[in-house]
Amino acid sequence: MRLEGGFQGRVNKLVDGCYSFWQAGSFPLLEGIYTKNKKPYDIGGFFDREALQEYILLCCQNQYGGLIDKPRKSPDFYHTCYCLSGLSIAQHYYIYDTVQEDFKENQELTTIVGKVSNLIKATHPVHNISISKAKRIMSYFENSTIVNIGSNESLSSSIEIITNKNKDQEEQQ
Repeated sequence: MRLEGGFQGRVNKLVDGCYSFWQAGSFPLLEGIYTKNKKPYDIGGFFDREALQEYILLCCQNQYGGLIDKPRKSPDFYHTCYCLSGLSIAQHYYIYDTVQEDFKENQELTTIVGKVSNLIKATHPVHNISISKAKRIMSYFENSTIVNIGSNESLSSSIEIITNKNKDQEEQQ
């Protein structure tokens, strides 16, 4: 992290708001690897969470709405999305649950710079959506059967294959 408190994409580049997620989101993953391998690490995290929040809140907000990559730039959806996601990663502390093999939030270590109204919902560090939505999606696919029909099949024959498999299953029962 540079003096400004944000992340840059590579050496000799200016700090950019979108890297708030792209880089800060990797630290919970590293901590998850340390947890899974039972290796000790600093519970305070691998980056300055308060400095990143200050950079996003002070340097990336546009007075007319939206978030920007750096001062004197225009807001856009891309930078708004990833600045908000980075702000969430900086505010919330994630623990890797080795039983569920997924991340959960440790609310005791939540850090908010400024007013409590600055707090935003926890973002899953891998999927970049809320943790509750990520869990619902993973649960859905864990409880689903995937039928592999091959990539050379046309849509109509693909539907027939799936339908025929269902008919075969019904006849066997």
